[in-house]
Amino acid sequence: MKVRTTVILFGIFVILLVFVYLFEGPLSERARKKEEGVIALFPDFEKESIRKIEVKSSTQEVSLERKEEGWLIGGTDGFTADPQLVNSALDTIKNFKRENIASKNPKKQELFEVTQEKGVEVKAFDAEQKILTHFYIGKTGPDFLSTYLRKEGSNEVLLVGSIKSSFDKSIKNWRDKTIFDFPAETITQLTLKTPKKEIVLEKDEKEEWQISKPEKVKAKKEEVKNIGTTIASLRAIDFAEDYDLKKYQLDKPQITITAILEDKEEKRLLIGKKHEEKSQYYLKNQAKKTIFLVGKYQIDKMNKTLQDLKEEEKKEEEQKEETAKEAKKKKAELKKEGNY
Repeated sequence: MKVRTTVILFGIFVILLVFVYLFEGPLSERARKKEEGVIALFPDFEKESIRKIEVKSSTQEVSLERKEEGWLIGGTDGFTADPQLVNSALDTIKNFKRENIASKNPKKQELFEVTQEKGVEVKAFDAEQKILTHFYIGKTGPDFLSTYLRKEGSNEVLLVGSIKSSFDKSIKNWRDKTIFDFPAETITQLTLKTPKKEIVLEKDEKEEWQISKPEKVKAKKEEVKNIGTTIASLRAIDFAEDYDLKKYQLDKPQITITAILEDKEEKRLLIGKKHEEKSQYYLKNQAKKTIFLVGKYQIDKMNKTLQDLKEEEKKEEEQKEETAKEAKKKKAELKKEGNY
């Protein structure tokens, strides 16, 4: 019985070795060569050369333009586009491969919705307004994880990954929701200011947080950490309709939070009034024009009172500990004397 089991196990081991050899050897090499042989759909595409992207569908048109200050959304009052979303879209174009051809029949283009009338049309331009890429994104593939795509001027309809959401976005969804983005650990000082109070927190030489105003006392580490991490990576939920500071009570903020970093740079957050209907607040990065909306829960993480931030006194706890130690010592002495 043991011999039979050993033979079976040895057989399984040999089969596994064969699989490893095939997939790490000839099969993987064949896959690599096949991958290398696949031609890029846009072989000359270099995303650094792109200066403008146009996305047009049956319901909307969006233009993204690269300027010195970054990517801006055309036709708006200087709305900035999220650079990560733009880079992701450009990387997607660069990675298109001329493979998985679903059809070469021009009569089926309407069926796959890769026409100008039914598809999402995407153009990318260089600095001289020359079109470098031009294609149509069609309907979702049969597995719901793919999308039909056709290059302008070609009858080949390709089946690619699920890419539609990378391009077909509203202006609002293209906008950059970043309020602040810097390492929280570089904060050396925090100031929380309202019309009635001002609290100043400073990091000492031991990397511990102390309250220096309105009184000098040790601060709660976790509370200060929450404020720092929240402001350092703060992102918006939505945007205000315009830039009217007075309208959103940002000309005289309810709360002003200032973070001073290791390089002495200041990051200042102005918090205005609450939204009329939603549990959100208007606020802005003082260095940016945009007025954002964030959730009340985010404000609550940063808006702390002196009592919230002060390290609790441990005198009573320490007294109890001392009393317990004395009682234990006395008990030991009595036991030694035989009186216990």
